[in-house]
Amino acid sequence: MCAKRFFQIASGTITSGLKNKLKLFLYPFLVHCSYGFTETTSTSLSIFDELALVEKINAEVNDTLPFFYNASMIGGYFNMPSARMPPLGTVALGGGRVKPYNVYGISFQPLSRIELSGNYRVYTGITDAVLGPSGFGDEAERIGNIKIALLAPEDGFDGMPILSFGADDFFGTARFNSQYGVMTKQWKRYNLEASLGWGKGRLKGFFGGFAWSPWRKTDLCFLKGISLLAEWDAFDYKKHPHEHPAGREVHSRINAGISYIGWDALQISLSSLRGTTFAATASLRYPIGTSPGLFTKVQDPPNYQTPVDVESLGVTRPEYRFAQELAYAFSDQGLDLYSVYLYENEYGKALWIKVVNNRYRQENVFRERVQDLLAALTPSDIKTITVVNEADALPCQEYIFRNEDLQRLRLGLIGEHEMKVISPRKEAQPHPKHGLDLFQRSKDIWAFTIRPRLLTFFGSATGKFKYNVGLLSSINGYLFDQFYYNLQLAYSIHSTTWSMSDIDRINPSQLLNVRTDTIRYFQNNTISLEKAFIQKGLNLGRSWFYRAAAGYFEPAYGGLASEFLLYPANSSWAVGVEGAGLLKRRYSGLGFTEHVRKLHGFTPTYPHYIGYQYFLNLYYQFKPLQLDFKVMAGSFLARDKGARFEIGRVFPSGFRLSLWYTITNGHDKVNGQTYYDKGFAFSIPLDFFLPQSSRSYIGYAMSAWLRDIGAIAETGKPLYMTLREERF
Repeated sequence: MCAKRFFQIASGTITSGLKNKLKLFLYPFLVHCSYGFTETTSTSLSIFDELALVEKINAEVNDTLPFFYNASMIGGYFNMPSARMPPLGTVALGGGRVKPYNVYGISFQPLSRIELSGNYRVYTGITDAVLGPSGFGDEAERIGNIKIALLAPEDGFDGMPILSFGADDFFGTARFNSQYGVMTKQWKRYNLEASLGWGKGRLKGFFGGFAWSPWRKTDLCFLKGISLLAEWDAFDYKKHPHEHPAGREVHSRINAGISYIGWDALQISLSSLRGTTFAATASLRYPIGTSPGLFTKVQDPPNYQTPVDVESLGVTRPEYRFAQELAYAFSDQGLDLYSVYLYENEYGKALWIKVVNNRYRQENVFRERVQDLLAALTPSDIKTITVVNEADALPCQEYIFRNEDLQRLRLGLIGEHEMKVISPRKEAQPHPKHGLDLFQRSKDIWAFTIRPRLLTFFGSATGKFKYNVGLLSSINGYLFDQFYYNLQLAYSIHSTTWSMSDIDRINPSQLLNVRTDTIRYFQNNTISLEKAFIQKGLNLGRSWFYRAAAGYFEPAYGGLASEFLLYPANSSWAVGVEGAGLLKRRYSGLGFTEHVRKLHGFTPTYPHYIGYQYFLNLYYQFKPLQLDFKVMAGSFLARDKGARFEIGRVFPSGFRLSLWYTITNGHDKVNGQTYYDKGFAFSIPLDFFLPQSSRSYIGYAMSAWLRDIGAIAETGKPLYMTLREERF
């Protein structure tokens, strides 16, 4: 079109002879332009085709068949497992009636190849022979299950089935123990999956299952979630010694039924069972490990942008005004500025500032906000800025920024990754001795908070589940700007624990009763002082830190504690030593006792007891998977010696799950077997439920049994916890 218009213009302004010469000259140009236009059009079409192909491939990669939890809250069908696993970070809660059992369970996917679940299985209609008359009711069993994937879809072996191995009821009494291997093949085109496996134990011999989801791509919401399932049930109902007497009859090994999954959260399954009855289960699932939270953080301020003021310090911008600008700007960002010093170093004028982050959980968020703020407000005659991050009155680390780098960041010439290389995390240094103090702020002397608390107790002789609902009020702050203190009061609003005993009626602990009497501290209806301690942390330099604490550390213990920690700023490793001298508190009031109960059989004695504990601690973070490991080796409260092993993972959402296992020479016996303390803990960031960021957490921990083996007393806030929270 451009060439045609050119000829029209030329024809009206030049002679015909010259026009012919121009035609001879322009014909090759036109051919070239025409070819270029065709090539560009073809390229554009090719790009669109490639984008469409990429979208199609992404849709195929992300397309998954429905995932089902079986009655044990492990990926499978109705009773049988499959090799599939839920997405990373998914938690599920469920329960159901699988005659003659009532089954309750929880499942979690801590790693892409490891699935964990726990069950509480009740033998309905069979009263517990020992505890039943006391209020425990029907016999029950606690069960732990695990499944590990050896060959997963992400391995890239197209056409190969998923291959997993698993174990049911793999610890404790193991009355329902099974080990199995299973492979699962999916045909997404036909909306079908099938599994085949072999097991031993209660799950005996070959088993299998299939699931068909014919309407999963329909627009009809209700039909979309319906799937048809069937399985070959290989549980050894007839010969397994611990099977419920009412569940041994088998008319058919095929269990068949339907399962409905709605809103990617709710699962309801109905099926036949053993050819004699029916089963029904329901569960809820949620990707708690990868979810950004229930609410967008709309109440968080945006990163600092304007106003920009880089005018040099002087008559028109005096130092005191600049310090005020910084203080207000940091406050608007949700950060607390405590100190600003102006001094001279080898590069020229420099700033040293101390900041406390009380709002953001992630270090990179803190860094970005500080960088953006300093880039917009640092005077042009300032060459370097040192930012010290402090927590719990402990200088944790520092960042040294060059002003020229901050200005390049503000102009978009470099990015966050470059800034992390240029200004890495470093060991915190004290403020300069010779400098001008531009700004000082004291820490809050006190802050008051109040929150609800739920304590839970499982497996009591007087009932399967007991609880205590109460209120906690806390006052904490800093004395003389250096000493952290915490005072915590508790009040029980409603409790079902009054009938609970502090002695196990079947397996009484024969160790010093340093923990098995815990329930006694919560069986009162008055306001109780649970904590009242003071601690001081020091940065000793060269990556060494120290902490000393004294007071009432928890409801059961108080005393003196001390800790050293070596934790380099950019290291994945840390090592420390700690020790504490402790007295056991009385069950009410503020007094201590120098005696503790020790049972001989069921006969109590009260030997003299001054508590102590000491440990060598080793920490390691495996950052690619956000795994953290901890080993505590030393002496525990009941005088037993050994080691406690912990493994935890922090997910992108801030959710953290940890498991622990303790091996000591205490020789504690439960049901005739040596028991080693074990359990799990998790914490959920409070801002998961808020429209703004928060550094507070909601935590929960539970041991398999409440025993005295491997017992540890709280001694204030550990150094590693303080530092890790600032470096996460």
